[in-house]
Amino acid sequence: MSAEQHVTAHSGYAYGVIGADIHVFGDGSPVYLLQNWRRAPTADPEWLRELPSRMLNSRFEVVPFTGRDAELAELRAWRDQGPRLAVRWMHAPGGQGKTRLAARFADATQDEGWRVAAATNGPGSVQPPPGSQDLTTEGRDGVLLVVDYADRWPLTHLTWLFGNALLHRPGVRARVLLLARTADAWPAVRASLANLQAGTSSMPLEDLPDGAGMYRAARDAFAVRYGVPAAPGPPPPYGLTLALHMAALVSVDAQAHGRRPPADLAGLTVYLLDREHLHWGTLFARGDGPYATPPGAMNRAVFAAALTGAVDRSRGSAVVAGLGGDRDGGPSPGLGTVPSPGRVLDDHAFCYPAAEPQRGTVLEPLYPDRLAEDFLALTLPGHDADYPAME
Repeated sequence: MSAEQHVTAHSGYAYGVIGADIHVFGDGSPVYLLQNWRRAPTADPEWLRELPSRMLNSRFEVVPFTGRDAELAELRAWRDQGPRLAVRWMHAPGGQGKTRLAARFADATQDEGWRVAAATNGPGSVQPPPGSQDLTTEGRDGVLLVVDYADRWPLTHLTWLFGNALLHRPGVRARVLLLARTADAWPAVRASLANLQAGTSSMPLEDLPDGAGMYRAARDAFAVRYGVPAAPGPPPPYGLTLALHMAALVSVDAQAHGRRPPADLAGLTVYLLDREHLHWGTLFARGDGPYATPPGAMNRAVFAAALTGAVDRSRGSAVVAGLGGDRDGGPSPGLGTVPSPGRVLDDHAFCYPAAEPQRGTVLEPLYPDRLAEDFLALTLPGHDADYPAME
């Protein structure tokens, strides 16, 4: 069975789905958006090497999936057994590997004949281009819905999501995988599912049992991207997946540039942030291209992006206009001559391209999330790390 839907917008916004419901507020804005699952994009190795932090972005899957075979098997069993509708709350601190595990599971589930989709909370998010999503389940073994940052959703919005027709096709197995940093919101979410006769379960994601294996896999993958041999050495004593990746990345980057890698986790963060500053300064110093934002102004733009997340251009212009300088460009204390907000946004996008360019967003935040959070903390005064606070 095939379905076709034409969506057109005139002086407004239009979004359609086939085989699912759309919930909207009174002003017509969506409560949430459903999109078919998309695999990780292929990134240019040279572009990745410009900024080491890009290699830590789970979206690019630079490091092969490693060390979560037991958890993947558990998710498969949850998918294939139990009631027709089941919801699972998978939680762990930021940087533990939730998103990567969910992506691996989603890819495999899609390969095995399921309809796989992702849900994004509507308020505050940037809407995709007008168009339609075919979410029909005919001929599919089931439907899997992945919800990242579920702990940031209002409970009422999740409740509306759970009632979507996509999850209630007679005879079609449905699974909802919710990703969160803590289990704090889970009791209320679980209670909201009582009337749907859904199976519910939670899944904490623990530290990797074989951190040494993860470290070696990450180190070897980064060494391939840099075109250098992997330097031998013992793995660091970290349990967090992101910490192991950071240590592996810094060891390879330091080797490639003839530097000494730091010995502690705080030093790894500062090392990577220093590379961000070096990139901004190098681009500005060239003076032979369109890039025109001084490093201090870019520092503020990256700080703002970590707080706002990706936004549409009009909002981004308003945010940048309040960071220093004026609309036509001009001097600002401590920043030098700051170009117009539009120029700053373009330069920021050159360093940090939008995850989904077709949406036309600006101020893509620094990734991964934990590095952005460390950047915010270190940029503010009140710490004793060897990193300058913002003026």
